[in-house]
Amino acid sequence: MLEKATDMWVFNEFISKGYINASFAPVNPKVRVWAEKSSVESINELLSIASKRLTGNPGRPEFIVYDEDAELVILVENKKDVSKHIYEADINSKVDEYAVNGVLWYASFLKDSFNVIAIACSGTDPLTRKIDTFGWKRGVETFANLNVHQINRIDEYREFLVESAKGSTLASQARLLASAKNINEYMHGEMNVIEHNRLYVLGAVLFALEDPVFKTAYSQYNGNQDIADVLWQTLERRIKGSVVADKDLLIAELRPTILSLRGQEKQGLRGRYAKGTLHKLISDIDRLLFEHYEDSELDLISLFFNVFLTYSTKGGSDLGIVLTPPHITRLFNDIADVGITSKVLDICAGTGGFLTSAWRRIALSTEYSFAQKEVFRKNNLFGIEIEASVYSIIALNMFLNKDGQSHLFNDDCFALKAEIPAYDCNVGFVNPPYSNATYSEISFVELMLDSLLPNSIGVAIVPVNAVSSRTKKHSDNELYKERILAKHRLIASIEMPKNLFFPKGTETIVLVFETGHKHSGATWMAKFDDGFALLKHQKTRTPTVSSEEDYKTFIAAYRDLAETDFSFHQVLEYKDQWVYTLFNEEEYEVTDADLQSSLNEYIAHMFSNQYL
Repeated sequence: MLEKATDMWVFNEFISKGYINASFAPVNPKVRVWAEKSSVESINELLSIASKRLTGNPGRPEFIVYDEDAELVILVENKKDVSKHIYEADINSKVDEYAVNGVLWYASFLKDSFNVIAIACSGTDPLTRKIDTFGWKRGVETFANLNVHQINRIDEYREFLVESAKGSTLASQARLLASAKNINEYMHGEMNVIEHNRLYVLGAVLFALEDPVFKTAYSQYNGNQDIADVLWQTLERRIKGSVVADKDLLIAELRPTILSLRGQEKQGLRGRYAKGTLHKLISDIDRLLFEHYEDSELDLISLFFNVFLTYSTKGGSDLGIVLTPPHITRLFNDIADVGITSKVLDICAGTGGFLTSAWRRIALSTEYSFAQKEVFRKNNLFGIEIEASVYSIIALNMFLNKDGQSHLFNDDCFALKAEIPAYDCNVGFVNPPYSNATYSEISFVELMLDSLLPNSIGVAIVPVNAVSSRTKKHSDNELYKERILAKHRLIASIEMPKNLFFPKGTETIVLVFETGHKHSGATWMAKFDDGFALLKHQKTRTPTVSSEEDYKTFIAAYRDLAETDFSFHQVLEYKDQWVYTLFNEEEYEVTDADLQSSLNEYIAHMFSNQYL
């Protein structure tokens, strides 16, 4: 039965916002409004079994709006009693009794074919009436709480979709980078959250927003204290429901930070945000995710998390780690040709960049079935991280990549030396800690290689000094190199761009090995130009329009181990430094034309980046 008083209010709102006239006729012939049943056959067919009483009969929302141009369906579900607005315990239950639960139930039947705006209205008193609005983009797994508490004009709903579809992938990444910077500054300036605790907060919010109950309910609370409690309850429940190792450690690490948000607000800001600074943070992130959800949503969420990690942890330096850029984790996966049978090991997992990159490669592939991906997710990713705070970050990172079941261990990898080979991994990645007083970088490489099955691929990124005998910190590098070549074949040594870990100036190389074979033959020596540029006021290097093409060219050359203008073959021994530049015989001849061209490029760069 229709909720008459509430229905009349919604009807009048549709009139005042320009949808219909008083006779229920459309103002715009391409934007039509119906009560209970539309005249669009495809909508009716999708709702034909959507009865809220689960009878298999048709579903009948109070109102259905169809915007033909935007392929947008707006659903409205009403309840006269505000106590029947939302059933928080389970958003998929009691859909016939509660407005929010009911409208999301209807939306779930349409979201694979249409963009959907789902509006729940409860109450008849204008002072106590509740309205919540959710957006569900076509084909996307989850919805977003748009935090809109009124009936809007149709163009305002269209704008949600237009904003989210703007630009190329590069443009989308640039907007995410800017958003990460803004959110980091907001947490610092408005919420007083210190450095890497901001990453805990972001990870917790992203993880909680994957929970439908939290996503629908958080806007019902006012003030940081109540919202922080609900956030923590959601996070704790989801951690306990996962099978990640060291649940207690993860809970102990995150709990103080999340609950401290109860009072994490400057006195002068009280009243600026109607529902508190934490609600503002969560709603901004929720809206941001809605804008960026695409078919590659998994990749975008991880990108956002990793970009934010750069801002919130000074590039990882305050955590004692060096973050591996996402395009380098991609490079590792392409070098190792990670596939459904790969079992991937990272003995210095850090924040999980290599493992999440390997999982995304499988998760986003169309080559594998859901069942195959589930086997990979549960059984084929292994990571070890010694620092408790960093372990918490990698766990959050893996959660956000829909993987709470990886074999993650909080321990010293050398303490697990005898146990790691039992994992039967056939792909190894490592970006070891640089300048560790106890272990040299090359010792981590040896442990990683020795932990893999024979005929496996091991890939490491290390400082140039790790393969040098001149380093002062560790005098046994040559001993490790000799042992490594006695057991494993060095397939390739790839020199990385000089500013790869900007703002750190460490020069690095990537070493590729095949395990279980004494080194023989020539090694492929190459120089990788990723085409990334340093732009003014940016904390990370940014891809240019040629980066993707340059990347594909490099990978093609690697797969053939081809000799090109950036690669050649060289016979190496353990006493050699295994570095491209030291063996590359280049002829340097600079003409006047070369000098003028370089000068022109430099001046253009200065102008384009507003240095002049």
